[in-house]
Amino acid sequence: MTQVLSNRIFWLWSVGMLAIYVGAILLVVFACLLYAGIGNIAAAIVSEELRFSTKLSVVTATVSTVLSLIIGIPASYALAQYRGRFKNIVDTLLDLPIVMPPVALGVALLVFFSQFPSSDTSVDRWLQSLGKPVVFEVPAIVIAQLAVVSGYALRILKAAFESQDPRLRDVARTLGLTRWQTFLWIELPQSANSLIATMILLWARAMGEFGATVVLAGATPGKTDVLPIAIFLYLNRAQIDKALAASAVLIIVSIAALLLFRQLVQRRL
Repeated sequence: MTQVLSNRIFWLWSVGMLAIYVGAILLVVFACLLYAGIGNIAAAIVSEELRFSTKLSVVTATVSTVLSLIIGIPASYALAQYRGRFKNIVDTLLDLPIVMPPVALGVALLVFFSQFPSSDTSVDRWLQSLGKPVVFEVPAIVIAQLAVVSGYALRILKAAFESQDPRLRDVARTLGLTRWQTFLWIELPQSANSLIATMILLWARAMGEFGATVVLAGATPGKTDVLPIAIFLYLNRAQIDKALAASAVLIIVSIAALLLFRQLVQRRL
């Protein structure tokens, strides 16, 4: 009898905490809808300002995701194969973009582009002379997003490459395949699900990036105001309905990306 009562108390405790957590989320959502009104949020979603921010977010997140995969696939493969004495140092350096606060990362990028090697001959001034400035321009959004998401790409893809059976690679090499052929025909297809899942996760993370972006790209309406920056600007102007509308778009994107990510991970398992 005592054991039965103990089991019931345990399940009441665990299920109760879950119900409280889910209920708190629903209450917050309900409070936002009640405060701003569903009609006002719907009108804000179809407004010209929010359409621009959504389009800019989608374009920049897509570009930064593609670039992070172009860099991350070969880099993570090399990291998975590397067994040298400096492996821990390399791993630590590559984890910096993940553990650093995005604002601090944005400040580091701003200093690099605007002050290196000096303020008069900086990287951004050189790019301006070529007609392709970065700081406080749209390219800064892509660079900031890339700096934030690239670390995640390396970690996820490195784990995918390390989980593969090395005997398949060895057999392919003994059959006369080159390193390129082995990678493209054997190893990369084995990581296809991980690659797609990584792409979805990186894209969703890039869509929600704020800290590094607002420092490097600024918060100029109609120019660099991706969705997270648009929320910041709306709150500064006390336009709560538009801030909630932009938040709703990001939440919908995040939920869709997480569902796709979970399906791909479960299929791989």
